[in-house]
Amino acid sequence: MGLNETMKILIEGPSIIAMNKQKPFIQSGYIYIDRGVTVAYNEGVPPPEFEFAEYVINEKFAVVLPGFTVGIGNMLEYLFQFDRNSKELVNSLSKLSRSDLEALIEVALASLTYNGVTSVISLVTNLEEKVISSLVAAASGAWTRLRVVLPFSSLSSSHELEGIAKAVSRGVKDIEALNRGIISLGLFIENEKRINSFSSEWIDVVNKMNIYIYTPAQVYKRYYKELVNIKNIVLLDPEEAATPCLYTVHTLWKPPCGFISLDSSLLNPRKLLPMFHSLENGDIYTPAYMLAHFNPLNNNIGMHSINEGMRTDILIISFKDPPYGPIPISEHSIFKALSNAFYNVKTVLIDGEIVIDNSLHLNVGEEKVRKVRTLIEELK
Repeated sequence: MGLNETMKILIEGPSIIAMNKQKPFIQSGYIYIDRGVTVAYNEGVPPPEFEFAEYVINEKFAVVLPGFTVGIGNMLEYLFQFDRNSKELVNSLSKLSRSDLEALIEVALASLTYNGVTSVISLVTNLEEKVISSLVAAASGAWTRLRVVLPFSSLSSSHELEGIAKAVSRGVKDIEALNRGIISLGLFIENEKRINSFSSEWIDVVNKMNIYIYTPAQVYKRYYKELVNIKNIVLLDPEEAATPCLYTVHTLWKPPCGFISLDSSLLNPRKLLPMFHSLENGDIYTPAYMLAHFNPLNNNIGMHSINEGMRTDILIISFKDPPYGPIPISEHSIFKALSNAFYNVKTVLIDGEIVIDNSLHLNVGEEKVRKVRTLIEELK
């Protein structure tokens, strides 16, 4: 993990995009964090008692906003998205040792965090125990929120789902990753096949383990009696938008839903943000709000707005220096820059932990990156 979450942290000087109704934008202000929780934020200078924080971040020409949530592409495919033999390379991952596979995923998660991602929702089709364990170990090591979503069609029974949940518990490097929601599980009921087998036994397991169900709205409507008792369910592509809901085709998007895609390359927010700035239902605010507000809100993961009393998942984006600065620090210019993916991530906090500090990832160092370079060369 990053710097200890028990620290009192003061961020002073930046603009704040809070994404709430009370104070949605502050030109210059402060945020005070204690034990991972946002205790106070406001415009102007912090009160004297906050100046005794153990860690102080002074930022001008910078913006604080909630971290980005992306999904539902396969993290394993994302690792090799630029290689012409990507499918073959993904298949070869099972031949790697657990530590090598974990290192590959950890560096990939770190690269996403450098781009502003604090939460990843990933559909995982390879259900080998080694793969699942490597994913959760990597996420708990990098300290990036990861929801592993399993295809319902690939599971033989609720007992198999329980077995995977136990593998997840064993795989984390720190039990706090489970206790604090860094690691979570989801289930993708992609169509009507086998839906009749989704018995009360499945529902008991899903609810007991706090597993999130993702399913098309039409499937839910048709099989309402079978699915209505699920505690955490997210509807995909509804005719009428009502939270929690997500669209899988960006041109069909309606607020207040979020957006996910099976395209693994869209886990990178720099590719995703520009897709939303010319939507019929959108405006200049839509791209940033999609990733930092609507996605965490509808997936119930991370921080969907900066509010007192919430666990802290935030980015500090700098517009002080090239290549993305300096720019005028105004609400319009900030949102326009974000909609074009013009931003430099300076600092990232995930559940109150400082994960990236002054553009340096505290959990994934150069030694691990060098190891991954060697692995990639050997996989060719």
